[in-house]
Amino acid sequence: MKNIALLFVLILAFSSCQNFDDPIPDGSFLETPTLSTRLVDETSVELTWSSAQICNINCPSIVPASFYEVWTKSLVSSTNYKLVEIPAGQMSYLVEGLEPGVRQEFYVVAKRANVSNETNRVMVVPNELPASLTVFEKASFDYITHPQVSPDGTKVIYTISEAGSSIQPQQVFVFDLNSKSEKLISEKGQYPSWSANGESLIFVVGDQNISALREYTVASGESEEIISDSFQSYFPVFGVRDTTLIYFLDSLDEGDQSIILFNLDEEATNPKRTLRDVDDIENIQMPILGMTYSTEENNVAYSVTFAKDTPVGFSYDVVGFAVNSPTSLRSFVVSDWNDSNPSFSPTNSELLAFVSDRSGTNQLWIRNTITGKLYQVTDFQESERINVGIVGLSWSEEKLYINIQETSGVTRLVSLDVSSLLN
Repeated sequence: MKNIALLFVLILAFSSCQNFDDPIPDGSFLETPTLSTRLVDETSVELTWSSAQICNINCPSIVPASFYEVWTKSLVSSTNYKLVEIPAGQMSYLVEGLEPGVRQEFYVVAKRANVSNETNRVMVVPNELPASLTVFEKASFDYITHPQVSPDGTKVIYTISEAGSSIQPQQVFVFDLNSKSEKLISEKGQYPSWSANGESLIFVVGDQNISALREYTVASGESEEIISDSFQSYFPVFGVRDTTLIYFLDSLDEGDQSIILFNLDEEATNPKRTLRDVDDIENIQMPILGMTYSTEENNVAYSVTFAKDTPVGFSYDVVGFAVNSPTSLRSFVVSDWNDSNPSFSPTNSELLAFVSDRSGTNQLWIRNTITGKLYQVTDFQESERINVGIVGLSWSEEKLYINIQETSGVTRLVSLDVSSLLN
């Protein structure tokens, strides 16, 4: 009888603890924090999470967690391990003793009254990161957009979006890295890129209903229209020893998107053909973010949306194909994160630079497409960020060029020497 009474008391005590263990008020919801990272050094990373709401009216009542659990993924299996419990009010944790150059994954679980919500998962590769050197900058929200360094590393082609406008028209400029001077080459244009020999440029001109590709010859300073389409063209690149153009064509309201090859040979009987159709995710304004061509391998890589089990229902992957066999799609960078704006190294076709939000914010990464090894190149924080809508990423030997945006309205073109990171 005493045992029964004791069991009854224990049940009551346990139930009481459960009922008054920081309950969530009726009509309220437990927070779902967002996780970001900061590389402290080559062996340490700071995890930070927050639950800021963005809404105008009828905002739901969100309550904070009673405590948080910090988890990490095993480096050799799919097993997850809990690192530590963090009390309420503390929204960061320093992870130390990491192995340099080895990728690490983390996430945080917010807990209260038997309810659990996971943050986004993040990945970092701690290492001694290269310093970013400013090449030039623009202020007053005149954004540097889609810059590309020339094959010989002496010039940069880019467009200027005045007062932060992301729509046409934009002006096209060439910046001389030796004389530190710029030259206007077109009053209108977008998505410029270089030929492999550095003698020509290609860019898009047009409006929302029609677009054309124009080729600019560096020696003469003259440009001519190559092809006009009744739809929008994006990200043109030279291919196959500068004898072809490859670009993305979006029919806008009709819902057809394709990657097009145009033969520059004037004697070609059918110069324009579709290489591959690109599936669109419904209600996505820009299904593709960036395109690059590898002269050595005759490969095209681009970033496109795929349906995924993510909070927004999709993410960007970097995929591509060999130009001579476009039906065989190759996965270059595939994850549940957003991986975009790819750029092949012109001197080592195994190296593919890209932008990814896998660390919690957009950063610059490199992947060896043969070994799969990942290199984190940047760790921009606070006022600096990479805007995937205007970013241009390109190589000059073992140096990367990329434009970054600041909250003050300044955009800067920076260079990063990645030779020590890769070797």
